[in-house]
Amino acid sequence: MIAPLKPRGRWLNVIKKVRLVNVGKVLSIRHLRAKFHGNGLKAQLFRGGAGSAVVKVGHTFLAFIVATLLARSLGAGAYGTYSFAYALVSLMAIPAQLGIPQLVMRETAKAHACGQWELLRGLWRWSTLAVWITSGVITLVALLGLYLWEGDLNELTRQTLLASFALIPLVALGNLRGAALRGLRRVVLGQLPELVFRPLLFVILILVAWAVGDILTSVTAMILHASAALIAFIAGAWILKKVKPGEIARASSACYHSLAWLYAAVPLGMVVGLQMLNSQTDVVMLGFLSTSEDVGVYKVAASVSVLVSFGLQVVNMAVSPHVARLHAQGAMDRLQNVVSKSSRFSVLLAAPVFLFFAVFGEWFLGFVFGAEYSHGYHALLVLVVGQLVNALFGSVGVLLNMTGHQVDSMRAMVMATLINIIMNALLIPLYGTVGAGLATALTICFWNVYMWRVARAKLGIQTFAF
Repeated sequence: MIAPLKPRGRWLNVIKKVRLVNVGKVLSIRHLRAKFHGNGLKAQLFRGGAGSAVVKVGHTFLAFIVATLLARSLGAGAYGTYSFAYALVSLMAIPAQLGIPQLVMRETAKAHACGQWELLRGLWRWSTLAVWITSGVITLVALLGLYLWEGDLNELTRQTLLASFALIPLVALGNLRGAALRGLRRVVLGQLPELVFRPLLFVILILVAWAVGDILTSVTAMILHASAALIAFIAGAWILKKVKPGEIARASSACYHSLAWLYAAVPLGMVVGLQMLNSQTDVVMLGFLSTSEDVGVYKVAASVSVLVSFGLQVVNMAVSPHVARLHAQGAMDRLQNVVSKSSRFSVLLAAPVFLFFAVFGEWFLGFVFGAEYSHGYHALLVLVVGQLVNALFGSVGVLLNMTGHQVDSMRAMVMATLINIIMNALLIPLYGTVGAGLATALTICFWNVYMWRVARAKLGIQTFAF
């Protein structure tokens, strides 16, 4: 008679466990809600990190939509011309900014925290004028270069490049305004205009052009992009005006440290500049050394390959504050645990995407972008291998930067950039798009292996997933 009671006891234990799980879920939801609310530092960091992750997801999705629409509507040749012009103007925007946005974000945060309104007023005035001047100079140099280079260009490429030059001041000033917003602790608002508004407006304008008729060319696409950038910049300027502390306008004077700011800005911009140079080298060099069709096909493959490491990008944003905190506390065992789990999670997210593109990549390129892009499969295969390696080594760059080893990270970036340029110059003439993909993949591998060795030697941390 007692035997039937045993199942009841087991069911009671299960019910208790379910209740505990439900309570845990409620507590975790309350815990997350508590993290989002309030004005404390933890709440601000949590909101900023979560918001940045959402913005990053939105930007990746919109960028993919833009690439799909342009690739299908323009064709490989015209899309290659557009991609080459945009990559070139992205590189020209680096000296147009001189690292000033990074300086403005840092100095705005300091001046805002200390209530130094005269200094903040002077900083914003000086930085705006400086970026206008540098953007103007770079644009004039670009126009001169286009004039001297004109004989080697077809008319469509020349007009596309000419239209793209409008983006130089818009990108530079847009980044400056976003930096000011982030310095005021408006992290998400500082990213919205450039990462969400601009691509979203671009998508809308492309669809309008489609509806009007067959008017979309590489030139009109670039004009639409510049128009979207202008509208996004105006929206960002309006946001900054609304959230700008009133004390800045009421400041009796403006304080300037022009030379000190200029000397500090250039080193701050080097990392961002090198990252941009690394990301655009393959497209620019392919444009110089191969055909527009190859550039278009390769650009599509490169845009798709980034999806493999998207999980790593999200993980990097999530683990950054934890890495800094645990290192400061000297909790190296816990730090190793966080790094190992994040690396394995990155691979868990990357592996299915990698396998899909490895097996169905040729079909995917033809189905989504058009039949002429399907022969970019071999370049895609090389690129996704590189991105999988990137995921396998985990958040090694974040680990070095968040633990005070940013000099080693910078050294790795400089060497990787040089290797990238040399490998592209050697491999593109031999293998075309596959050569560009191979150069990029080898650069990714070198960068990760170098920093992995530094992390093991200086921190004793193993970032490799297995």
